[in-house]
Amino acid sequence: MDVSLSDGRIELLALVAYIPEPLAGFVDGLRDELSPGCRLRAHITILPPRQIACGEEVASREIQKVLSQARSFRVSVQGIGVFPISEVIHLGIEDGLEQLRELHGQLNHGDCKAPELWRFEPHLTLAQDLEPAAVQPAFDLAVRRWREYSGPRSFALEHVTFVRRALGSKAPENEESATEDCWLDLRTWDLPAAVLA
Repeated sequence: MDVSLSDGRIELLALVAYIPEPLAGFVDGLRDELSPGCRLRAHITILPPRQIACGEEVASREIQKVLSQARSFRVSVQGIGVFPISEVIHLGIEDGLEQLRELHGQLNHGDCKAPELWRFEPHLTLAQDLEPAAVQPAFDLAVRRWREYSGPRSFALEHVTFVRRALGSKAPENEESATEDCWLDLRTWDLPAAVLA
């Protein structure tokens, strides 16, 4: 079922965890170097963009129900990789990988469930939609910059944010709006610290 706005655009919703500083600054800077003009904040996607027929409010309540049982956890990032087929250049996740997969599995349920375009693999995107000839040079540059980065490579994942994007219609008269890449934060949840036994 399409969730269309009155002007014909399709509304997409997602759940992300924004990366704290100083790692966020490094990722944002590298993304801008690899894909100039990218305006997305450094994040890990927990629920990839999807149409949700029930709307924001119902989806928000479902997400809150799952997150009320969740706890914060440590995430560490590892080396640079390139996904096959999509050729997305990314930083992989080491610590926290299983917790992110489990959280995704719990949230991708009920009214928030949607078919995934790709198998869910938590990561930090550095560049996507590059021309094929640009992928290897961008990958090499990302590897070099990651080696040069001396800041922390781990953080506590303590907050998740529900976001919305309105995609432009693919109709020729709306081609400009189809290129917009603007996400609006709808709601942020804090994850309490894990209880130590």
